[in-house]
Amino acid sequence: MQAIASFIAKLEYDSLPPEIIKDAKYRILDWLGSALAGVRYKPSHIVTQMAIEAGGVAQATILQSGLKAPVAQAALVNGVIGHVAELDDGHRLAIAHPGAVTVPVALAVAECFNKTGKELLTAIVAGYEVLIRLGIAVNPAHYQIWHATGTCGTFAAAATAASLLKLEPLKVQMALGIAGTMAAGLQASFGTHAKPLNAGHACQSGVQAALLALHGFTGPGDIFCGDKGFIRATTTDYNGEILAEIGKSSLMTNTAFFKVYASCGHTNSPLTAMFRIIDRYDLPLDSIKQVQIETYRTAVELTAQLKYDTEEAAKFSLPYCIAAALVHKKVTLAEFSPDKLNDPVILGIARRIQVIEDPEATKVFPQRRATVKVELANKQVIVESVEAADDTPRYDVLENKFLSLTASSLDKQAAQQIKEMVLCMEKIDDLQVLMQHLRLKR
Repeated sequence: MQAIASFIAKLEYDSLPPEIIKDAKYRILDWLGSALAGVRYKPSHIVTQMAIEAGGVAQATILQSGLKAPVAQAALVNGVIGHVAELDDGHRLAIAHPGAVTVPVALAVAECFNKTGKELLTAIVAGYEVLIRLGIAVNPAHYQIWHATGTCGTFAAAATAASLLKLEPLKVQMALGIAGTMAAGLQASFGTHAKPLNAGHACQSGVQAALLALHGFTGPGDIFCGDKGFIRATTTDYNGEILAEIGKSSLMTNTAFFKVYASCGHTNSPLTAMFRIIDRYDLPLDSIKQVQIETYRTAVELTAQLKYDTEEAAKFSLPYCIAAALVHKKVTLAEFSPDKLNDPVILGIARRIQVIEDPEATKVFPQRRATVKVELANKQVIVESVEAADDTPRYDVLENKFLSLTASSLDKQAAQQIKEMVLCMEKIDDLQVLMQHLRLKR
């Protein structure tokens, strides 16, 4: 714990490699795109209204509400908003969404305490490293029940806030200890409004933990490895080396991915295989007899059923997502609109899709292996496999993704201004200008 706390407390912008700084800026941009698309969702409206009714000191911006709220409350609301559209980034091995629990915390705390762009970037890197390493340390066993974005993400949120608050190592250690007793999030929430709440709650708890530690509040000194600590409570398979090596190298760009489909990350590899088939073959919809997807057990457990009652449920349904890909040749937010969810063409194809476990894919999880087999009416069978997702970042694509996702909430000029400010974050001494753009209703 001391090494982790020391890493967070002593991390400085000038020590960050240029490629990590660049990647961090695109992580912010990508989260903002997802969040500005997420402001229209019902969970976002509910938590925003809750914050408005609660009132309080105006410390940090709530996205697109025109309002400021107490810093931990703003982190909660924006944490929900940023995760609800299922378009924020993730990490394969940590099985979690780092941006969801670091960027909203960094923006809220930096705004409240008048921090610079360099300090914000540094804090985000600290949060990413904590989440990625802790996620790898406890997974995949942890992910059988727990939602790592909510659980491990609480520590990442605390690390992000502690970095911005310039806490000394002992107080960072206390912040992590306090965060550990608030860390929560269950997979039972998937497909409901409570899933993005896991991210928002992690953000809120992390900010509160760091603020309490700032004022001298104490927590357990060895929250990770203690006999009754987080690791003993939440996993049966622990990799301690990955945590011990924090600060020696960065894992931020190691199997961290940006979302290209607006659905659960466990649908990604099957969708990639399906789109390869779509790109190479002419597939009239009436020629498709059945589709079989073979993938790892976790994906089967979470996504095998046909679900389309709500957008949240459909995003966790491989039959729906694959059928939408076949019908519309894309899986964006538009494919989860109410009219699409009840489209008899999509549902007719979805009912011909079977998702089964591939024991070999399960063995190598969290590597995301999938095989898609399309059987046609003429008895031809087309097979495509994905051994592991290609997570090489394409920053030009991410800029276009941001502009596309914000088209419904920002005018082009405002979106372009925000993009330019984020990509020049290290030059910003006063974040109020950026936050003003994010606060204004359009």
